[in-house]
Amino acid sequence: MAHLKKKGFVFYTAAELMEYFRANGKFPEQGLAITFDDGCTDNYTNAFPVLKESGIKATMYVVPSCIGETNSKTLPAGEPPRPHFTREQMLEMSKFGIEFGSHSMNHRLLHELPLNEAQYEIERAKGYLEELLEQTCKTFAYPAGYFTPEVERMIEKTGHICAFSTTYGPQDRLDLYAINRTEIFRRDRFVWQFARKIQKLRIPARS
Repeated sequence: MAHLKKKGFVFYTAAELMEYFRANGKFPEQGLAITFDDGCTDNYTNAFPVLKESGIKATMYVVPSCIGETNSKTLPAGEPPRPHFTREQMLEMSKFGIEFGSHSMNHRLLHELPLNEAQYEIERAKGYLEELLEQTCKTFAYPAGYFTPEVERMIEKTGHICAFSTTYGPQDRLDLYAINRTEIFRRDRFVWQFARKIQKLRIPARS
């Protein structure tokens, strides 16, 4: 985070960044949204204190059925169960300015589901988070990044202003409901590795 601040990035939640784009037809100068997927408790114990101390906004994508639970629902096969945010932790972070977006109700891979089941995953998660946090859930992140054109349209019709993939969206243009992200992995833990990856950030033109 210190490296990003040193480079002059300006931090937005995902919703703020996309609302700016929708209003202006471009992204803000040096604008950046930091996102976390799955809602595991280590984002609260490890990431949130750093974000708070640095005054950096971020967006965390949560799976409502995992809130307050310890399970492996959001994790790759073979990984041990991990605890997820409690309601109280989410409310604390929300007061600081952390945005909570939807990561579907049960982290099921939406491209594999019948459309009626995908619709439940999308609609139920949005409604649950809005009731919990008493604010509009505006953004969505596809579980594992997978989606279909039909799921994209469902996300839009449900009232989300955008949706994020991982690397499966278009590379040559901006699709507001299939936005790629620069993924940061464990192997990027050294600053020189992180810095090299950040240098590759680019914004494709909107289709």
